[in-house]
Amino acid sequence: MTVLAENQTAPVDGELLTVDGLALRIRVSPRRKRFALTVTPDASLVLHVPGERTAREAEGFVREHRSWLVTKLAERERVRPVNTAKRLIDGELFRYLGRTYRLALSDGEEADVRVRLVAGRLVMGRAMAEDPEVGRAALVDWYCRTGRAWTRGRLQPWAARMGVAEPRLEVRDLGQRWGSYRAPGGSGQPGLVSLGWPLFQLPMHLIDYVIAHELAHVAVPGHRADFWRLVRIALPEYEQRRADLDELGRRMWMGEIA
Repeated sequence: MTVLAENQTAPVDGELLTVDGLALRIRVSPRRKRFALTVTPDASLVLHVPGERTAREAEGFVREHRSWLVTKLAERERVRPVNTAKRLIDGELFRYLGRTYRLALSDGEEADVRVRLVAGRLVMGRAMAEDPEVGRAALVDWYCRTGRAWTRGRLQPWAARMGVAEPRLEVRDLGQRWGSYRAPGGSGQPGLVSLGWPLFQLPMHLIDYVIAHELAHVAVPGHRADFWRLVRIALPEYEQRRADLDELGRRMWMGEIA
């Protein structure tokens, strides 16, 4: 990692610029006309530099916008994920619909096929747990199955409440997103709501918020004022739920195995 020297006449793409304690990765673009700053999801900083601009100009731009950068970094840190990896061992804690369950490893043959919730324990075959990839896949499959079954009973009432057509449903891995909506194609089928499996670790009222959010997209694409107006009609306290989702959601397990 090279730190940009003060006497360089031009910033170099990919190198590091340190200004008043802030470290920024340089991205040079000959097509760009102006400097720009980006705060990435992992709270790293990127300075976008037009071609033929000097290091002194780059440093001046960063100093001019230092207060903005510090504010944005604080905001990003506030919502940065703090979720930890899980171990596939007896007693490890997993959440479902806001409640906590302990993992129980079983030597029984019936436990080698699928993860199950039995008598307040999340039961997994010991053989599955010994292979991190297999064990993780089994847990994700359980969240997908149970999440899909749980949501089927909630989707129609929420769709009716919001006055929209009930879409199809799937639960799968959506990366860092809680949900998405895909409008109908030319096949005549209804649209598709996709929910990320980690969502089902959260309390039910926060899952309901995500469902209402995605159903609003059935009527209104994007996040214009009329979108939030529809969400508010269905869920007057949606702003508090959104804030709770941001805070609690960043602490959920996202699938990493220790």
